[in-house]
Amino acid sequence: MTELFNASELSPTEKRGPGVVGIIEFAVGDQKEFTGEYIPTDMRFFMVADMNGQPYQRVISYDDIKGVEVEDSAVTVNFEMGPIRIRDIGNGTAQVFADYVNEQLDKRK
Repeated sequence: MTELFNASELSPTEKRGPGVVGIIEFAVGDQKEFTGEYIPTDMRFFMVADMNGQPYQRVISYDDIKGVEVEDSAVTVNFEMGPIRIRDIGNGTAQVFADYVNEQLDKRK
């Protein structure tokens, strides 16, 4: 998969953390799975999905994230709006990603 995220979205002082790429599970109409990415930075969190050839990006504040859970090759991010799982993570960084996001959350407590 080519990367959906556009790094020009980052502010000049923002630092990108370790992201994960896989299948994001959430329903839009009849479709329940989308190829996508979770990209954390030191300032905010990006969820990017390929919606039938069109990139969809959502920027989320860490204040709207409760935590991250890792299971095998999947990660569930517990957002205020509810959990969203990304599975089939191919780059082997699920735990590194979760540790980074949880570290960002701990800084905001």
